[in-house]
Amino acid sequence: MTKLNFYYTLFKGTTAYHNGNYRSAVVMLWSVAVCDIVYKLEYLVDLYQDTDAKSILDELTKLQKKDSKSSSWEVKLIEDTHAKTNLLDNSEYENLLYLQKQRHLSAHPILDSDRQLHTPNKETVRALIRNTLEDLLIKPPFYTKKIIDELLEDIAEAAPALNTIERVKRYLESRYLSRLKPEVELSIYRSLWKLVFKLEDEDCTKNRAINLRTLEVIGNRKPESILNQIKGEKDYYSNVSSSPVPLVFLVLYLSKNPKIYDLLNEDAKLKIQHKVKTSNTTKIFGWFVKENLQVHYEDILFLIENDINFYFTMVELKLLLEIADTKEWQNLFCRILSSYYCASRSYDEADSRFQEAISPYLEVFDKEAIEFLIERIEQNDQVYGRRKAREEHKEIKEKLFQLHGQEFDLNPYPNFQKNVMEDEG
Repeated sequence: MTKLNFYYTLFKGTTAYHNGNYRSAVVMLWSVAVCDIVYKLEYLVDLYQDTDAKSILDELTKLQKKDSKSSSWEVKLIEDTHAKTNLLDNSEYENLLYLQKQRHLSAHPILDSDRQLHTPNKETVRALIRNTLEDLLIKPPFYTKKIIDELLEDIAEAAPALNTIERVKRYLESRYLSRLKPEVELSIYRSLWKLVFKLEDEDCTKNRAINLRTLEVIGNRKPESILNQIKGEKDYYSNVSSSPVPLVFLVLYLSKNPKIYDLLNEDAKLKIQHKVKTSNTTKIFGWFVKENLQVHYEDILFLIENDINFYFTMVELKLLLEIADTKEWQNLFCRILSSYYCASRSYDEADSRFQEAISPYLEVFDKEAIEFLIERIEQNDQVYGRRKAREEHKEIKEKLFQLHGQEFDLNPYPNFQKNVMEDEG
């Protein structure tokens, strides 16, 4: 059956049902179901080189060549698809077997005790149509227990190219998510949660970063559904690792999804709270265990001023800006950058901190933030007294004049003014 004939048969079967031709509707429904399974298996072979699907299709071809008039291959197709691919669960498999029996009764001159042709009633045919639609026809070809393995293997291989969250999103939506039912996405999210935040085998350790990005993409698509799922399985989602690396990844994730933290059990919260105190990264991103972002901002300023071992990596700074998409947090973030740069304890440290924390983010500074920056520069000779300050602080001056105008008075900031005006006549 060609795909054009497939859709025509589906249409004719629906028409037969509405016209009360229930025997004909059942016969055509079985044909549609069998062909749909074949098309789904072909899709798995073409796109994913699925060996199980290929073996089923090869066996089907052999049976058809052996006896082209026999229909025994149809039931074997259903049996093998259920046994080897998990495309059909037990209840769906039984529903299709019942459809096949009804098709047999409807397609042959089976007489009842009153010598009347067997004719299924309207309710039976309606149930058969609904079950076939929900169990098979509207399901994507990879609606199977193997989907998580296929997806994990695929993204692991593609990980070097999927080096941003946006690339991961485009890749997943193109190859998987656009074809998945919501409940399948939630199932994948559930599996990824355990892989990223609980397990520590070799594969989990190697692929934890790409798996986290995948978790983020799926979680961002249906956040309310994710929260409802976590509410319903609080014990499962609270069963997280006590080891450092998975907990760091969990803190990073919760920094963008603080509502999830509120849903976890107390034992999970205690693990997270303890971890937030123990490393630079978790101190930076563990704001959700505190009252609000303002308190977190003040805690970071304290660390900058008092902890000589506290530092930011460039990746951490980028992620820190992203934890809240508000003007208020952007302003606090700029003050953190200024304080971090202007707390430099040596010329070399100031050189590197300017390149990491100031130059890449000047575009997000507003009038108030840029003034705060030059006020802090004025107070530290390790910042304004270094050789590179003459050139690098001109970037700040350009931003300052862009925001305030050329008439901005630099006289209250003589050290900064000397840096940026030294070469001007």
